[in-house]
Amino acid sequence: MNTQRFRQFTAAMLLAAGLGACGGGSSDLAGIGGTGITATGQITGFGSIFVNGVEYFIKDGATIMVNGMPTQESELKLGMIVTISGTLNDDGVTGTVDSVVYESELEGPITAIDPNGPDPDGKLKTLVVLGRNVIVDAISTSFGDETGSGGNYGFDTLAINDVIEVSGYVVDSSGTLQATRIEKEDVHTPGSGTTVVEVKGTVTAFAPAPANSFTLDGVLTVDFDPATTDMQELTNGISIGNAVEVTGNFTDATTIFATRISSDDSGLPDEAEQAEIEGLVTDFVSNSNFKVNGQTIDATAAQIKPAGTTLADGLFVEAKGPIMSGTLEATEIEVRNSDIEIEAYVSGTPANSTVRLQITSSDFIDVVVDSNITQMEEDANSTPIAFSALSDGDFLKVEAYKDSNGAIIATQIKRLTTTETELVLKAPVDSWTLMGSDISITLLGITFTSDAGTEFEHNDQSLADAAAMDNQLNSLGGGMVFKVGDELAGSTFSDGIASEMEVES
Repeated sequence: MNTQRFRQFTAAMLLAAGLGACGGGSSDLAGIGGTGITATGQITGFGSIFVNGVEYFIKDGATIMVNGMPTQESELKLGMIVTISGTLNDDGVTGTVDSVVYESELEGPITAIDPNGPDPDGKLKTLVVLGRNVIVDAISTSFGDETGSGGNYGFDTLAINDVIEVSGYVVDSSGTLQATRIEKEDVHTPGSGTTVVEVKGTVTAFAPAPANSFTLDGVLTVDFDPATTDMQELTNGISIGNAVEVTGNFTDATTIFATRISSDDSGLPDEAEQAEIEGLVTDFVSNSNFKVNGQTIDATAAQIKPAGTTLADGLFVEAKGPIMSGTLEATEIEVRNSDIEIEAYVSGTPANSTVRLQITSSDFIDVVVDSNITQMEEDANSTPIAFSALSDGDFLKVEAYKDSNGAIIATQIKRLTTTETELVLKAPVDSWTLMGSDISITLLGITFTSDAGTEFEHNDQSLADAAAMDNQLNSLGGGMVFKVGDELAGSTFSDGIASEMEVES
């Protein structure tokens, strides 16, 4: 996945508007003025819980399960991908829940870290955990520390042998995860053989007795002993194509010994009168055969929005329709892109759910904060913050999208407590003009110009000069996303001369 596709997905997934599945006939979850719903999505806020843009009030006596154990509401954290069952009110933005279930995607030691991930700017890292690639985003990934060390665990403190629990979305056919939340659980001692790990995956190879071994997602070898490994909940056995959950002991970077193997029955049912699911398109063969978050989709008869959009791997979509024999027969596919990023200082006191960011001496961007959508936290420790905590002079990292009325809606805001020296603006290009040896780029109505010190790039590859950038933009034919960076040199806003210009699509 290229950096641009990944960034669009990272922001767009925070906009999830709901994933529901209703069986035939009436639901015993439905209340007066509401509809029974089962929804899966990321927790983006509290005060009740916000999932997929809906505020769900947790009923007294509701069941809350975290990794198979009953627990309290306080154990639910930002970034966890949960499944809720309850009632969605007629207003479409509030509801109540009878149960909340969270299951991590994997837990194990970090065995490798690529500090640049797919992004040489250092805002993404790629970890390897149990053979799986895990992409971590400095802006959108939330963090926690369950070791009791008292430190601020986060993007900058990830280390080899940290045992981490990961919640996230599958973003490609190889099983790569985009982490929405990471919690440090322990530190692995190499060679100890006692580190407990957990993982979900699909069996891609199987060697029966006497080998008693299988492979998950083509990357992780699982050894087991039929005499001692608990397989009581392995309803479909071990065979290629089956989805399983494994608990065991870490052997090495690509091998574990299973103490328990069970069938993975998470996700949507095989039959549903109406269902909705959002996520990244993977395993695309044709409009009649692709997957979203592991769910097979047939969009042959679907209305695709915006009209004329070509479906392909890497698009973030919402699919709606009935499920028959395990396939969601989509009646509607909506493609969602959220591709604005801003790193800048707040100008003035935020008010009326709006934060004003200063870009140049005379240019500002007003960002709307929506409690149903926007996730806000401190960058250092992922502690949730309220809108009222934002103030003049704060430096914010913002991911956002432009709505149909032209408003900039924040999906993610992180407040930094350190003094920052670079302003960043990334957005679809409005226009550009080559002016001799320099080029001007307009994003969100704000124009930046290059000079002799500006660095030019396209998808992380250097370009020689402004003329080469102009040629690249012309070859792409418009509609591309562009990033401008400017060293602030002691100021709180840009002088309009970019230190870096990069086209990312």
